[in-house]
Amino acid sequence: MISIIICSINKTFAQQVQQNIAATIGVEWEAIVIDNTIAPKSITQVYNEGAAKARYDIVCFAHEDILFQTQNWGMKITDAFEADQNLGLIGVAGCKYKSKTPAGWFTGIKQFDCGNIKHFNRDSITETLYFNPEPGSLQQQVVVVDGVFLCSPKRVWQQIQFDETLLKGFHLYDIDYSVRVAAKYTAMVTFEIDILHITKGNHFDNRWLNYTLIWHAHKKNQLPVISDDVTMNTQNVESRIVKGWLIRLKHEKLTMRNKIRWLYAVKIWQHPVAWPNIPLFLINSMIPKKHVPASGK
Repeated sequence: MISIIICSINKTFAQQVQQNIAATIGVEWEAIVIDNTIAPKSITQVYNEGAAKARYDIVCFAHEDILFQTQNWGMKITDAFEADQNLGLIGVAGCKYKSKTPAGWFTGIKQFDCGNIKHFNRDSITETLYFNPEPGSLQQQVVVVDGVFLCSPKRVWQQIQFDETLLKGFHLYDIDYSVRVAAKYTAMVTFEIDILHITKGNHFDNRWLNYTLIWHAHKKNQLPVISDDVTMNTQNVESRIVKGWLIRLKHEKLTMRNKIRWLYAVKIWQHPVAWPNIPLFLINSMIPKKHVPASGK
């Protein structure tokens, strides 16, 4: 019923998650684990290669450093796709608004951000990141999904696939795939599946920024993308997102050149609400960094 594709760089994690899936999924499944330490490829290539090998009608792309904490979660996935033939993507974190601002999937705006995922904090204590615009609802329609867990019918992946030409690294594959799926099908974040993300590193480095600028420039005429069920006035949303990401990125190890590239790309001169945060954003490029937990991709 479900083929699970994993791009692996850690054999211990790969074995652990397969044992966990066997104990929790509750439906027939197969693991397609591709060791990406031998002749490494982009994650877009690995995922397309794995999905092409899949025997089942549902393909799930999952990080290897996760553990499922919900029993019979596979039945929830299969039931959802059977109930709605227009459902093209299920994840556990995502957003109702994909900004034209070069940024990750989250906006920092509660009406948009959706997510239910656990992680270990610096003290090895489990914390839950839970964002639900309608507290108590079991799912939310979104336009972008985080790559920690992506599930699609195989027929949808066959139409969309991951973009190996534009994205040759390990960033933006999830944003690109989910936005393109959401343009033709319904994309959804489910709150019925609990996942523990074991590792949680900083994703917003210079490589991330480079691919972020490339992808947003490539899609500039198609952004922003907004979920059909959003009714709020989106005026000034982009300025709020620019300000939030300006504050977020000041903690990252970005070069001064790349920070200036980002400021130019977001047209910072159009967002006066963010101007007071620019000096610290730039100064932090020149001082030692302390560890700051990441908040998404």
